[in-house]
Amino acid sequence: MKISHEHTKLSLLAAAMAVCTLLCVSAFSQSTSSDQGAVEPNANQSAAENMPADQQGPIQLVDPGKIYNDNPMSWVGKSVVLKTVMVQDTNNSGNFWVGLDNSHRLLVVKQKDDANLKAMTIHKGDVVTISGTVEAASKYMAHATSAEGGSMQDAQNSSGVFLMATEINVNSSTHH
Repeated sequence: MKISHEHTKLSLLAAAMAVCTLLCVSAFSQSTSSDQGAVEPNANQSAAENMPADQQGPIQLVDPGKIYNDNPMSWVGKSVVLKTVMVQDTNNSGNFWVGLDNSHRLLVVKQKDDANLKAMTIHKGDVVTISGTVEAASKYMAHATSAEGGSMQDAQNSSGVFLMATEINVNSSTHH
């Protein structure tokens, strides 16, 4: 009888170990399958969100305030498109400002090497779409670009940045 009692104990111990092994294998299997799902890109994200930042196209904005209000220097070097923004003011060099008022605005400088851009006349109140790159405003950039020194100084003192325009489209003009 003693042998059969020990045999029963061993059988129960073996069964308990088998159950534990099955539970562990099952738990491991579920955790690795859910980890594999985490590697997959989210189907609700756009293709641009899944791309590395250096491969994305220009950032589309309808409010230049996003640049001059939200840590303007973090925008330096970024390619942007300002869509249907109103020209707040112009200057003698043909460059202009977009934004709300004299305290909340972004200087737009036309590339000096682009004859088509330089030939464009932009008026206060025009609605434009602008493509370009955000640059740090400085005395050096006033000399290196077509910007007036006073305008670049204003940009440097306000947000510290300006938009170097590579393309400008007039959506609606105040002068016909």
